[in-house]
Amino acid sequence: MSFVTEPEIALVGKPIMEIDGVMKFLEDHGYQWPELEKKLDSMVSLGDDDGEWLVEMGGRMCYQSWPKQGETKKGRSHDAHIQHLIEVAHGACIEHANFNFAIWNISRSLSHELVRHRLASYSQLSQRYVDSSSVSFVVPPAIQELANIDPDAYRMWIEHCEKSRQVYEELTTKLSNMYDDIESNLERRKKARQAARSVLPNATETKIFVTMNARAVRHFIELRANPSADVEIRSLAVKMYKIIQNKAPLFVHGMTISKLDDGTEWVESSHRRV
Repeated sequence: MSFVTEPEIALVGKPIMEIDGVMKFLEDHGYQWPELEKKLDSMVSLGDDDGEWLVEMGGRMCYQSWPKQGETKKGRSHDAHIQHLIEVAHGACIEHANFNFAIWNISRSLSHELVRHRLASYSQLSQRYVDSSSVSFVVPPAIQELANIDPDAYRMWIEHCEKSRQVYEELTTKLSNMYDDIESNLERRKKARQAARSVLPNATETKIFVTMNARAVRHFIELRANPSADVEIRSLAVKMYKIIQNKAPLFVHGMTISKLDDGTEWVESSHRRV
């Protein structure tokens, strides 16, 4: 058993543009996409930028704004096109890019708030199938502060978590014995764990796989990287922002990091509710 203090998040998947399909569409309609073609001439793929080019394709599909073969380039540049979609709140277009995140070292409290963001897909660690005997606990920022102000109160919190794990372990054993008439070991363990988990606190660490489109990512950051959000989920949202800022910066156009008086970070957006 251990105690953790910081949420962790990693980008584990992002969009890939199928170039052959794009070119077939352009050729069938007599269109050209000079900026994309120039980029492809210098590389086999678009690198990290596939999602951004897919979003531009979605935006251009609405207005068929590609130049015809032989025409000069028209319309906005690639970067300006996506920035314009955000500025005019044409959010449906940026939904075409999806991102996959692995998230861990978060509390059950945080995950209960996270899954309220319904425009996302979630696969979370199951307490019914996974043994929690060696579970970790997430120390909330306020409890971390309490360690310096009131060590006895902090110790009380730690002891409560430790006790809950011990009770969980004892209950799991007793419940497994109660279900000894069930032939399947898996079913017996599942029934025992689903009842015993009731004693574990909201601070129990969990892990979750999340898929969000670029619009949902912006919405999550706007709400949860806000100063009024819970400190733990704000830390997660700021980390998500930094990942997208690094991997697909056009999707966080108009967003910037600021610091609060306590030294923690938050994200300000000049284009809200895209």
